[in-house]
Amino acid sequence: MSSTVIILIVALVVIIIAFYVFAILMRKKTEDRILEMEERKETLFDLPVQEEIDSVKKMHLVGQSQTIFREWNQKWIDLSSNSFADLENHIFEAEQLNDSFHFFRARESVADSEAQIALMEEDVQGIRDGVAQLIEQEKRNSNKIQESLDLYDNLRNDITDNADIYGNVIGELEKHLANIETEFSQFVTLNSTGDPIEAAEVLETAEEHTIALRAITEQIPAFTQKIEKDVPKQFADLREAADKFIEEEYILPESVNVDERMAELQDLLDESGALLEQFELDHVEAELAVIQDKVSALYAIFEKEYAARRNVEKRSVVLRDYIEHIRNNNKNLLLEIDHVTQAYVLSGNEKGYVRGYQEHLETLDADVAEIMSSIESKKLPYSILSHRINAIVGALEDMEKNQIKISNTLTGLKDEERAAQEIAERFDSELRIIKRYVEKRNLPGLPKDYLDLFFMTGDRVQNLFKELGRVRINIDTINHLVDVSTEDMHVLKETTTNMTDHAVLAEQLIQYANRYKATNEQVAQGISRALQLFERERDYDASFDEISKVLELAEPGAAARISGVYFKTKTTPDYL
Repeated sequence: MSSTVIILIVALVVIIIAFYVFAILMRKKTEDRILEMEERKETLFDLPVQEEIDSVKKMHLVGQSQTIFREWNQKWIDLSSNSFADLENHIFEAEQLNDSFHFFRARESVADSEAQIALMEEDVQGIRDGVAQLIEQEKRNSNKIQESLDLYDNLRNDITDNADIYGNVIGELEKHLANIETEFSQFVTLNSTGDPIEAAEVLETAEEHTIALRAITEQIPAFTQKIEKDVPKQFADLREAADKFIEEEYILPESVNVDERMAELQDLLDESGALLEQFELDHVEAELAVIQDKVSALYAIFEKEYAARRNVEKRSVVLRDYIEHIRNNNKNLLLEIDHVTQAYVLSGNEKGYVRGYQEHLETLDADVAEIMSSIESKKLPYSILSHRINAIVGALEDMEKNQIKISNTLTGLKDEERAAQEIAERFDSELRIIKRYVEKRNLPGLPKDYLDLFFMTGDRVQNLFKELGRVRINIDTINHLVDVSTEDMHVLKETTTNMTDHAVLAEQLIQYANRYKATNEQVAQGISRALQLFERERDYDASFDEISKVLELAEPGAAARISGVYFKTKTTPDYL
């Protein structure tokens, strides 16, 4: 026998042994799965589903509960009668295939059986859960009924014991209580006849209605108090006020009809009561708010007329005296104006204003006569009369304020003249002081611009003296000249101070710069230009600027140092 044949025989033996081992393992694995399914089947079959169903049967369910129970019961019958037998067949088939070494077909059969038993387990669990829910619902109904009945009993007792606080709404509340009681009776019937699910729905509805009615009853007393007591009392007070109004001969505005408004308010109140009986609480609240606004508006009318009457009685008696007082003021003002115009020119049309007041007084006098007639005849509401009287008093007060203003203006003319005279004399004295101060500086001459400013300021002051010397003074003109002269004097003083300071400093800086003249050609030329500006052109500001700039080049800081010393030791001019 050749080696090749031997190798083939050995290989064949190895393959046969491997296949045998594989077959044994596959058969064992499938057998384990079959045994596991058997255990799941037994466990499922041993569940007390039938006992649970039988316990629910004893409840004698009806209606919706019965329908649901029948569905679960039929599902269990199908499972126990058909599905278990079918599963048993599938398991037996898998065992046969496995024993006959049809491993792959056996695995497929096992997989189908496992899927089937998984579905059966889900179905059984669903049946048990559904049956348990029916039992649990029955228990919940039994536990909840007492709590719901307690809510209802408490509500009914509260309504019965406090019927007086609900007023006319008590009848409607009792109807709702009867309806809720009917719902509880319906629940008891359904629950006792074996329909716990539908009974639970009815019980929940009854409880919701009880809670809702409780919420309503908590709000009703406040609305009842307003509708049956508070608002009617306000109506009575309004009617009493209206009667007193008529008794005391008040006249209402044409737009106000008390009887119509009271009738409208009563209609709104009746409507609020009807809405309350329908439990339209939001609408009731809105209606009551409208009523309150209308009541407040009517009260406001009465109060306005009462206040107007007091104002009329208080002010009407002084109107004629007040007009006479203003008229006397006018006469005195005209005399004062005539006296003042002998010495002053008045540019404010004071006399025209006073005469205008006189004409206005005649109109107001006629208005007062008409108002007094209306008061005596009682033809107009006091609010209208009060408005007219207030307008007249306001006009008289404005007139008096203007009279006082004119009088103060006239009185102040002499003071303004005296103040202007003092200013003119002070400016004249200051001009002379400025002139002497500049002369003492011994300058080679004065710039033309400065001389023009000096003489112009002097002319302003002389014009002021001239205006003050007139027979009739125009105080407006004088005040204008005072303002202009004041500004001119300010400019002149500032210009004088700058010019003299720069002139003195220019001389000092030129003298100091002479030490560099021989050695610094630029400084020598700068000194020459500064001297020309100082002596010939008399431009002391430009001369100071020129020598300061040149000296800064030769000795930085020298000009500033010399200027600082000068301003520290300088005495203040007499004109400042």
